[in-house]
Amino acid sequence: MYSVVMAGGSGTRFWPASRQARPKQLLALTSRRSLLQQTIDRMAPLTPPERVLVVTGANHAAAVAGQLPQVPTAQVIAEPMARNTAAAAGLAAAWVAKRDLEAVCLVLPADHLITDEALFLDTLRRAADAARKEDCLVTLGLTPRYPATGFGYIEAGDMLSSGTPPVFSVKAFHEKPDLATAQAYLDSGRYMWNSGMFAWRAEVLLSEIKRFIPKLAEGLKELTPDLGTERQAEALARVYPQLPKVSVDNGVLEKSSSIRVVKADFGWSDVGSWDAMAELWPADGAGNACQESRVLAIDAKNNLVSAGDRLIALLGVDGLVAVVTDDVLLILPRERCQDVRQVIDELKKQNLDSYL
Repeated sequence: MYSVVMAGGSGTRFWPASRQARPKQLLALTSRRSLLQQTIDRMAPLTPPERVLVVTGANHAAAVAGQLPQVPTAQVIAEPMARNTAAAAGLAAAWVAKRDLEAVCLVLPADHLITDEALFLDTLRRAADAARKEDCLVTLGLTPRYPATGFGYIEAGDMLSSGTPPVFSVKAFHEKPDLATAQAYLDSGRYMWNSGMFAWRAEVLLSEIKRFIPKLAEGLKELTPDLGTERQAEALARVYPQLPKVSVDNGVLEKSSSIRVVKADFGWSDVGSWDAMAELWPADGAGNACQESRVLAIDAKNNLVSAGDRLIALLGVDGLVAVVTDDVLLILPRERCQDVRQVIDELKKQNLDSYL
């Protein structure tokens, strides 16, 4: 097995801590280790460093390699530009298939939090076993905890294996729903959140890409001879601009008939916004949460503050988020955490690029 870690995101909802040069996955939000480092640490029982591949953007490759000294530098693959997850997953599959056609790729985001790591590893073993035995594409489906409108959903079909965890056929993929639809999904018990975690044999994914995204398959075929050589960077710069920009879900999984979903209940958070940290950081009796600082709260409740090692004094405020960095102070209501992107857009309009 190989771990393929997708580390190309920007994490704009964690601005101002997350910046263009320091995206969310490089931040230490839930421990003293970054989310990326925790992802690699978590996979150590399944895949040693020589079987870890990290796909990231060219502008983050040096920082990624610096955080992962145990991973060979040549296995940090720098995309010259973002081409969404089908290209990134296909690139990794081509790299792995060049070395071992039978290998299974465990494809994982770099910026998620897992609480039950033992069950997480068992679930991945189960997914890898299905991918190997059935030559299928396997996705991990998370049991919904609430009617989320920010996640895609997987509609499970027949149970194919009742082991632990169970494996199902996939009836359909569904885009992010409105609230009423999300509640109906939750009530039915047949739907799971699409986790963005997968298992497949490299050769099988490449075959499905050839079937459903032929232009991407042509590009990957052109790249393959140079992968892992000193010509790799030049080849990527030449070929990548021509690759289609499509997600692996839309481009392959939603069209393939060789799909399985493994139910995943290992305690998961996509650490999607500042508001998510309220469940992950220590809080006082009034619900005021912070990562490390000391909080002095008077008539204050349900606030979240990131301020380094500063003393935090809260007086008469309720439901706010405050984030302090060396050059920015961000304050907003907790219910507006998903709207931080609006600040990014305004900074771009005003040409305040030094804050991006």
